[in-house]
Amino acid sequence: MDLKSKARLAGWFEPAEWTKEMDMYRSLLEQETHFPLPNDTLLHYVDGLNEREKLSIALTLEFPFAKRELRKWPDMLFVKMLRTAFQQAQRSLAMKRRVLLAIFQLLPLEGGMSRTFECMLEERDQLIAGYGYWAYYWLLYFHPFKTENQETWLFELKRLEERERSAPAAQQAPSSDAQALDVSTASPGNGKPDKKLKLLENMYKKELSARQRLEHELAQKDKLLRMKAKELHQLEEALERMRVEAERAAFRWDQEIRQREERGRRWKREQADWLEERQSFIQHTRSLNAQQVQLQRALEAQENTIREQAAEIALLDEELQDVSRQQRDADEWAAPFSQSLQHKLAELGQALASGGSSAPTRNRLRVTLDLLDALEAYQAISLACATAMPSPAAVEVDEQQLAQTAAADQLHHAGNASAADAGPARLPALYGTFARRDHGGSITLENGDSFNITESLVQQHELQHEAELLCTPVQQPGRPTYYELELLFQGDDAYSPIQQFDGYIEKGEGPLWFCVDMNDPASRFQLHHRDVDIQRPSPGDPCIFNVADGSHIARLVRLYRQSGSVTPPDGAKQRQSAQEQPELTAAARRNKDKREQPRPHNEPFLQNCVITIVGGVRKWFESVVRECGAELAHDTGDHPDRVMAQLQRSQALFLLITSTSHRATWEGIHIAKSNGIPHFVIQGSKSNLRSLLWEHRALIIASNR
Repeated sequence: MDLKSKARLAGWFEPAEWTKEMDMYRSLLEQETHFPLPNDTLLHYVDGLNEREKLSIALTLEFPFAKRELRKWPDMLFVKMLRTAFQQAQRSLAMKRRVLLAIFQLLPLEGGMSRTFECMLEERDQLIAGYGYWAYYWLLYFHPFKTENQETWLFELKRLEERERSAPAAQQAPSSDAQALDVSTASPGNGKPDKKLKLLENMYKKELSARQRLEHELAQKDKLLRMKAKELHQLEEALERMRVEAERAAFRWDQEIRQREERGRRWKREQADWLEERQSFIQHTRSLNAQQVQLQRALEAQENTIREQAAEIALLDEELQDVSRQQRDADEWAAPFSQSLQHKLAELGQALASGGSSAPTRNRLRVTLDLLDALEAYQAISLACATAMPSPAAVEVDEQQLAQTAAADQLHHAGNASAADAGPARLPALYGTFARRDHGGSITLENGDSFNITESLVQQHELQHEAELLCTPVQQPGRPTYYELELLFQGDDAYSPIQQFDGYIEKGEGPLWFCVDMNDPASRFQLHHRDVDIQRPSPGDPCIFNVADGSHIARLVRLYRQSGSVTPPDGAKQRQSAQEQPELTAAARRNKDKREQPRPHNEPFLQNCVITIVGGVRKWFESVVRECGAELAHDTGDHPDRVMAQLQRSQALFLLITSTSHRATWEGIHIAKSNGIPHFVIQGSKSNLRSLLWEHRALIIASNR
């Protein structure tokens, strides 16, 4: 049973409309709402009405046949539909009001309802004679006195019904009693008292049947009343349960609201902590950038000094070669000239001994001897200079040592582990893009060449996937070409084909070793055999390892050996204990930052937008802008006037201030402000550019339209 039926049984009726005809009898209709209809009495009453009165009832109850012209009144159809209307009146308040309205319209309510109940009882015979029995009955039935004293009203109503039932017998009783009296007076012993006794028995039986019928009706009404009381009790229980459930729901709702408020406060605290950490990180980054600029300037100054020293060494080498060449030439003609002077001296001595002209001969002999002394003095000076001057081999060794020192200093700044050989030859630098692998990575140059780098170089430069580098090739005699690396624009490991975990080493069966995720012990990855052979791990050693997407092989990034696993030298023990905890903390922070990065947004979200970027190289930003569905307008910052026309129709301006001039920066900001275009500063990485595009997508889409 639904709630509507329970409410109807409990006396709660649905609201019904009040028509214009009902307003005339509103008080009586509201009074009779709480009393059941006397269906049987109404049927007896309607059965005695004429066709005109029945038609009035049919029109009030809106029977279909009532509005048609009928040759003969359909008594059977009328009674059937009237019984249906009585049944509907038990469930519908509107139908019950229409039935009562049909009865009220046939009664003289104006003259009857103005009398009191006692007056109507006193004038019963006059009213029955004036209006008829049924009109008096319904005036008495609908009288407002029934709500004041229902027992008296019910008693008088039953007396009226009993009088009506006994009226036909009373009309026949006088004649039969007179005949019986005449007969009894004429002949007292002829058996007439038996007939009178029989008549009294019949009257007793009628009264008894009437009493039984009334008792049966009373029992039915008591039964109906108990049923309604039971239904009312069930309805009250249901309402109580609903009230309890409503209170529980309200309590749960309040509790959920408090939880949401607590989560909001916790999120605000975390956001404030994150902003504070971000500010400290930005300040630290700025200080590192300033130190990097200072180191770059110092390196450039050292490189200039080295180049100047190399130029001076080359000039000194040339002068030394000239002096050596002149010395070799002097040595070549000094010996023959000395021999020639000695022969000349011998000839002059023989001529002087033979007795020739002595004065000229002695003069020539004196000049020859002076010249020979001067030649020997020159040879002695040349020998002393050759002994004091370094040999060409020694000069070449000094040049090699100087070149090695300069190359080692440059390689220490670029992060290359190999030492430079003597006389490196630098080739023009090329741009390259770094691709991350599970161990190390590869760099693809702009000319199509590519080369691999080790994991140590990746960690040393803190390279991320798609990082942009400046690669300077260096050629050394007898050795392969190597590259000096300089990070220009950081990439984004969120788009790399690897996953990095913090974990520990676990020994498996046989030669198998496993790396286990610290946060999920069920995630176990087999360790690569090369890492096992080279690193020599021990069970339980903390580590950081990489796993390629779709692979189950782990490659070690860094291994932190536990005390006792490997015995390091005495000098390295203190360094290892001092460096192990900061390295673990820094690695954990990097991995946490990587895991907390937002998931890549594969669907384009900046369609029909133009993004202008000033600074850097165009290919650094093409892939990122293409992912979001926007059009890229780029300038390196050398000629900003070339991109100003596209900037005026752009939706956003991004500046890489580390790779552009001040003039291009301020001109771009001025044009952006004048056109209402938002401008942002790229913090040196593709991940930062992606986050800026995603976080400010609504502002970018709505600007400059």
